[in-house]
Amino acid sequence: MKNRIISAKLSDVKIKDKYIDEAFNLQLTNMLKLDDDRLLAGFRETAGLIAGMSEPQITEFMKNKQRYGGMWEDGLIGGHTLGHYLTALAQAKVNPALTATEKKDVENRLINILEALKECQEYTKETDGEGFIFGGAFPSKEFRENPFLQFDNVEHGLQELFTQAWVPWYTMHKILSGLNAAFLIAGESLALEIANNLGIWIAKRTEGWSEEVNKTVLSIEYGGMNDCLYELYRINRELHESGKGGDHPEYERFKAAAHRFDEDSLFEKVLTGEKNLFNNVHANTTIPKFIGALARYEADHNETRYLEYAERFFDIVVSRHTYVTGGNSENEHFGEDNILDAERTNVNNETCNTYNMLKFARRLYQETGKKKYLDYAERTFINAIMASQNHETGFTTYFQAMATGYQKVFNNLDGNFWCCTGTGYENFTKLQDGIFFEDENKLVVAMYIGSEYKSENYTVSLDCDLSVSDEVKLTIRPKAGISFDKDLWLIVPTWVKGDITVVKDAKKIKATVKDGFMIITNEKLKSGCELKLTLPMGITCHNLQDGKDTYSFMYGPYVLSARLGTAKIKTKSHGVAVSVAAKKAIDNDEIVVSGESSVDDFINNIDKHLIKRDGEMEFDLSDTDKKLIFTTHYNQYKESYGIYWKLRV
Repeated sequence: MKNRIISAKLSDVKIKDKYIDEAFNLQLTNMLKLDDDRLLAGFRETAGLIAGMSEPQITEFMKNKQRYGGMWEDGLIGGHTLGHYLTALAQAKVNPALTATEKKDVENRLINILEALKECQEYTKETDGEGFIFGGAFPSKEFRENPFLQFDNVEHGLQELFTQAWVPWYTMHKILSGLNAAFLIAGESLALEIANNLGIWIAKRTEGWSEEVNKTVLSIEYGGMNDCLYELYRINRELHESGKGGDHPEYERFKAAAHRFDEDSLFEKVLTGEKNLFNNVHANTTIPKFIGALARYEADHNETRYLEYAERFFDIVVSRHTYVTGGNSENEHFGEDNILDAERTNVNNETCNTYNMLKFARRLYQETGKKKYLDYAERTFINAIMASQNHETGFTTYFQAMATGYQKVFNNLDGNFWCCTGTGYENFTKLQDGIFFEDENKLVVAMYIGSEYKSENYTVSLDCDLSVSDEVKLTIRPKAGISFDKDLWLIVPTWVKGDITVVKDAKKIKATVKDGFMIITNEKLKSGCELKLTLPMGITCHNLQDGKDTYSFMYGPYVLSARLGTAKIKTKSHGVAVSVAAKKAIDNDEIVVSGESSVDDFINNIDKHLIKRDGEMEFDLSDTDKKLIFTTHYNQYKESYGIYWKLRV
């Protein structure tokens, strides 16, 4: 087994950054307002139908609670929210920021849901559906007579949305992933028992597919079924190898079932260099497929070709389809390669895509050690994930417009159970993820965010807020009688403008720079220390491949967006009951610049024209025909905004 870099456990890292800590608490408050029985209603109805209960018995079994409204829960895709909710509860349970009361509430909810799902599985015993759990609604008599009809219809290529099937394997991915998380993160053994029973049902289903049926299933969105099944296989294999028990005796079937969801023909295409490979392809259908390819490599490090698939796909998305925030897509789809300026609308950057790409990046770093994945992760976490929340209500976005002049639109408490609502639960219950990584020989600081990591042998604290100061204090405190025995790897951010200074015990020290990290050897740190870093920040400018003079601006790690007021805010329905921005605050996004002979000169001298106010994260753009004030995009949640602007002289 190679020496892998792994992310610090969520339970060992506490956020000290005030804004990020508030974001977690807002999300937690909203999650604890949800009614577990309403989220479970569809699962109980399904189990009752499989067991042959009468309608009055099913009604009683549902605890007299109906599903939440809206077609995202009271429809064929119902149950996807509970899968996300399980993951989010597991993450929240181990968060050191929880109060004792909150922790008890979270634990009780997690246990109650797992016990209810186990009860549902008990009702499927002695039937063809043994182990099956599902939460979709049943729109017609034929569905009530056959609770597996969505899966049957998908296998027959019947995909009339809302009537024949929606995306049942996509929903199943969320459910199984939630169960895996409840075991892996929260340590709930019952979750693994339920997951293993469900895994056997899935394995039996896939084992009955012909090659033709398999291809048909893969032609319809199936989320990351390969990912969660490889994960379940790894869980069981590691338990088996450790001799701890709890593993399923037939766990190898999970690996075989996972491979049924590996779309090898698609994977091979990314190695061809073919242009416009993903033009008009649904982004959030595609990204999880390649995370699943990575999962195959994680399960078996001999499968190096699957790592190659994953890395190549990631590079294509980031280099050809990604905006400055780290988000991608227009109306949920990729466009032609390098066509981004032309596709800036009110429906860019689906938040689920960002969630998946961030998870993808961090896992790729753990497997490869390549810094570029951390660079992407930092930018995306700050400017797309943190930017997806209303910092008053805690509600989250579906899209984030890249067209200038629109506002962010957020879900509500009980009517918008969008896919991005579910990933929002997950995003904001693991905000401490990805700051620290380590292996046997080194501790990696991957983001400079106020936090504290308590390992078995030492504590590392980061005291910083880059929106206030460019100074970072890093303190290492080994436990009594123990030496700090790792080299410290400090990431050199791509946005630094100038030399980073490192001071130890009031003396400047010189760190070795390697692979984009400053390395301080453990000989200098054995007894602990206090380091002070200065990370010089300034304005950087970023244009688009098809928009030479279309620019966005960053200050340090922060994407900036112009404040455009609230006067013209309006929303409308779009797609599948999604709320989106409907009206632009300005007529156009052109800026006429002066004081320079060309746009290039204006950009090269941007420090003269985009000026930071003392003591504020507010920036005034001067020497233009528009008077604009920019601020950090992550905390823009009230106003219309503009990230990209077309400059001309």
